[in-house]
Amino acid sequence: MAPQNDNITTVAVIAGGIAGLATALNLRDRARAEGRDLHVTVFEKGSAPGGNLQTIRQDGWQLEWGPNGFLDNEPATLRLVDRLGLREKLQCSSDATAHRFLLVNGRIQEIPTSPKAFLKSRMMSTAAKLRMAAELFIPARKDLGRAAEDPGTDETIDQFGTRRLGKTFADIMLDPMVKGVFGGDSKRLSLAASFPRMVELEKDYGGLFKAMTKMARKKKKEGKSGTDAGPSGVLHSFTGGMGSLIDAVVADLAADPLAEVKTNTDVQRISREDGRWMVATADGESSTFDIVIEAAPAHAAARHLGHLDPVFADHLAAIPFAPMAVIALGFSRDAVTHDLNGFGMLVPTQEKRDLLGVLWTSSIFGGRAPDGQVLLRCMAGGYGNPGFMDQTDQEMTSVLMSELRPLLGLKGSPEMVRVIKHTRAIAQYVPGHLARLREIDQVTAKFPGLYLTGSSYRGISVNNCVKESETLAENVMRDLAVESGHTRTEAL
Repeated sequence: MAPQNDNITTVAVIAGGIAGLATALNLRDRARAEGRDLHVTVFEKGSAPGGNLQTIRQDGWQLEWGPNGFLDNEPATLRLVDRLGLREKLQCSSDATAHRFLLVNGRIQEIPTSPKAFLKSRMMSTAAKLRMAAELFIPARKDLGRAAEDPGTDETIDQFGTRRLGKTFADIMLDPMVKGVFGGDSKRLSLAASFPRMVELEKDYGGLFKAMTKMARKKKKEGKSGTDAGPSGVLHSFTGGMGSLIDAVVADLAADPLAEVKTNTDVQRISREDGRWMVATADGESSTFDIVIEAAPAHAAARHLGHLDPVFADHLAAIPFAPMAVIALGFSRDAVTHDLNGFGMLVPTQEKRDLLGVLWTSSIFGGRAPDGQVLLRCMAGGYGNPGFMDQTDQEMTSVLMSELRPLLGLKGSPEMVRVIKHTRAIAQYVPGHLARLREIDQVTAKFPGLYLTGSSYRGISVNNCVKESETLAENVMRDLAVESGHTRTEAL
């Protein structure tokens, strides 16, 4: 229970996923550095903190409930790793991850990684390749970067890909990439909200190829390599899985008398009373706080905050989520004919399969399967195929086995099966998302001491959540300093 002491600033963090936990830790650290007494209480609905970031260990298999890892291109995440003393437990993905595959015309084909390999690839026709080359001559849109102010300018990922690189590229390359990242539909996701870097490149350079060329020249002059045109970095996890990050944050908070993580505590309502925040839970308990950080998914936040303002009720609840089934399949190595030398395979919609993609997990990270075994992580359902989730675990497994068996040369039945169903797996940033966030932010600003964060809003990855946790902690401490200054002025 938060202490009722006027000299201590009390903070409630709603939801103990990585966004909430990292924010709690950063806020506690900043307060300590500034000599401010601050008590943080994290409310987690589930029986264990972490949200979807949990690692399952089962008879020698190591499975991820949610994200498989994170890219090492975000300094904020690496700072958190070092802060927690986890650097020695970091696990770099294998060299096999350089090989990534798509299912095109019923065949597994490797995605080319160089212009020469692309020209030789049979993944797309000559006409489609020529259309891609024509991107150099496609003028940039004049209304780029205005999606938040004018939702009418907010084009989908598919519209962007088709406009700049052609329909074939959008269908074969962009469509499965969006499935792999968001479990979503490229025709129904906002480019500006989902991949803002692409908007910046077109706006700043006039096109993607022009951007890559100019950035490569600049890097060459600086003695560096790469272009920064797309996601960079190397995939990492931990020897004990992604759950190690959660365990370390929770242990750090638990060692502090001014912090607590409460599990099995379902927040029902957050209200404003007499200048403070009241957090009421399902067990009938209520506590007051100076600050509330709402880190739960948007649909839960709508339930907590909807009575405060219609914008919260309508806009938070309107953010859609993709359902997702993750089916882990374990096989004896000699029961899989395919060499599994790669990251995995994604499946474009035009292939008309239930399978969205499959990661060859034991090829990506060591220690994920017992000796002599291999682990496959299959994904199905998604925003474009929610009906898949209506099947039983056995039916789901049977469908995916029938699709994978001829592709990977599977023999017999799997030795391990684990089905994980996420009814609301990943937030979908549909067109108008940035305009929606703008209205949510405007309303939030009317309620002193209330902050929203998490993957529902400005990035779904672990990196996004950790980066935002630093920014949010800084903003909270700044606001507290301003408030303290006003209080001192009024006292004089």
